[in-house]
Amino acid sequence: MEKLSANEIRQLWIDFFREKNHFFIESKPLVPQNDDSLLWINSGVATLKDYFTGKKIPPSKRLVNSQKALRTNDIENVGLTSRHHTLFEMLGNFSIGDYFKTEAIDYAYEFLTKKLKLDPKNLFITYYDGDDITFEKWKSLGFSNEKLIKGSKKTNFWDLGQGPCGPCSEIYFDRGPKFDSRGSEL
Repeated sequence: MEKLSANEIRQLWIDFFREKNHFFIESKPLVPQNDDSLLWINSGVATLKDYFTGKKIPPSKRLVNSQKALRTNDIENVGLTSRHHTLFEMLGNFSIGDYFKTEAIDYAYEFLTKKLKLDPKNLFITYYDGDDITFEKWKSLGFSNEKLIKGSKKTNFWDLGQGPCGPCSEIYFDRGPKFDSRGSEL
């Protein structure tokens, strides 16, 4: 694994998905333009909500973005863990009726292991308990039960309030005890 800057990772992400026929969507302002349901843009999908609900026609069925996001719902964890922040940049790839979770998992795995050259042995995967398709897909990529962690509605089910929602899978990279002796915290 080589050392990369945030700018390099962002560009690799965008280029990777453009090569897979995704249309790039620029980051939108943190204050929502036409969404009274949010005080701040809190995710990469928040600015794309109208595409998923059918209010607007997307420029492509495949989208990629790098969206600045602000979250305060878990502010009590900021500073306590290395993975909670209030302001961050969320890299996202989205399919609006084109491909589904098995292809999305393939893309995620390819990006992490081929583009970023992360060792799969250091990856941990969370998935929504009961999402057998996701579980089996990760198993088919060589992940053992010890590396596949069941999540709950609280941890592995996303939603936009009213509207699109569903189970999700997250990928964590364990840098080892040299960087954090607490383990994966999953």
